[in-house]
Amino acid sequence: MTPMGERGLRNWCCTVPTMDQPLEEAQRTLLEWLAPDTRARRVRWSQGETQVLELGSGPPLLLIHGGLGDAFAWVPILSALAQERRVLAVDLPGHGLADPFDYSRVNLLDHARSFIGDILDALELNAVDVVGSSLGGLCSIAFALDAPERVPRLVVIGMPGGYKRAVPVQLRLLGLPLIGQPLGRLVMSKPTREGNRKFWGQVLVAHPEILDDALLDADVASQSRNVRSHLSFLHCVLDAGGLKRRLILGERWRALETPTVLLWGERDAYGAPEEGEILARQASNLRLISIPDAGHLAWLDHPELVVDEIESILTA
Repeated sequence: MTPMGERGLRNWCCTVPTMDQPLEEAQRTLLEWLAPDTRARRVRWSQGETQVLELGSGPPLLLIHGGLGDAFAWVPILSALAQERRVLAVDLPGHGLADPFDYSRVNLLDHARSFIGDILDALELNAVDVVGSSLGGLCSIAFALDAPERVPRLVVIGMPGGYKRAVPVQLRLLGLPLIGQPLGRLVMSKPTREGNRKFWGQVLVAHPEILDDALLDADVASQSRNVRSHLSFLHCVLDAGGLKRRLILGERWRALETPTVLLWGERDAYGAPEEGEILARQASNLRLISIPDAGHLAWLDHPELVVDEIESILTA
């Protein structure tokens, strides 16, 4: 049992259903606006349940969001990707409408291998192309390293987690000892649409002014629901130096067998595309495509361009 204790975890889980309705309504509004035929379903994995958003038919494509994100972050490009594919966007544990999850003593790379494998089994998929974002990219890479036969092709959007320790200062502050967790709790406890727009502009996108209000409203509802899961996730992945050393892949990049493309925004707050070029030279199965005038979540800045790149990669 994690430091929260059995009683604390039980009380935590009991309070979450009261927070589900605002997020369900906000997600429904977003889907009706941008991807009205999307089906939301519950999927069980070995340590609980999560949500999968599903749209389209054809070859499957699994979308994995980043830390503190949600499956609905993909909604702006869901319909476009689903023209020729069965697209499946999954909520990571403790994110979106997944069950609460305490990451305090979790080895994230082992957890990612287990979670993604369980999800593929639950969806009855032997193998699937994957698009991962940020730390969702790290989770995807960890799984592909362990089971390359199950990931024929991989696309990672934004500087992938596991490349270097440095993160934007807004996140590094949340990893500081003593003050990181209280600061995170203060910031996350009373989110607002415009406050989150400002944060996304600092860390995630190049053009926050174009973000759909419905997307930000869903983000606010998700953040309110998942504060404790998110704080435990930050404790799992961050320390005073940024991303924890145990998450840095180092030489393991060279062992990546799955053909992998990095879609890297030129204005990514985590690092410039030049760093991606260095990384791509280190592993024979990696290549880089730079997305102009885009941030870490490049598909929100230039959805049509990113969709075209993904389709080109997956049909090559």
